[in-house]
Amino acid sequence: MATNTQGRTARQLAEQEVHYMRLSFAWNTPNIATGIPFPAYLPAGALVLRTNVIVTTAFNAGTTNTVSIGDNASSFNDMMSGQTVAATGKFESTIGCTSTGLTNTQAGDVRPFLVYAQTGGAATAGAGIAVIEYIPNNDG
Repeated sequence: MATNTQGRTARQLAEQEVHYMRLSFAWNTPNIATGIPFPAYLPAGALVLRTNVIVTTAFNAGTTNTVSIGDNASSFNDMMSGQTVAATGKFESTIGCTSTGLTNTQAGDVRPFLVYAQTGGAATAGAGIAVIEYIPNNDG
């Protein structure tokens, strides 16, 4: 029976290999200031290895241009916190390699979000791709 409610299936392959989630974003993506969701959930017990942001077009707000990624609804910053995106390039957070990497998914599937914060004059440009690398708990 259709419920018109989005499913909540975590992304997990059967093989033992590193998994990833990818999300393209831009300065004008709707709701980017409050958080845009990644396309899937991290499965319960997954170990987050690292989070990468590849900036393809520099963000150009007047003073501050930062990206944060996480699943903590208060600030979405427990996987990457306040990464400057005012220049093109690849930026990596290994915050997932600490105990935080497993703590995020310990209680069940979690949905990560990305937030872009800007101050000063409003941005008129900026684009990038965010990637979360993780290993699901499939020791079985």
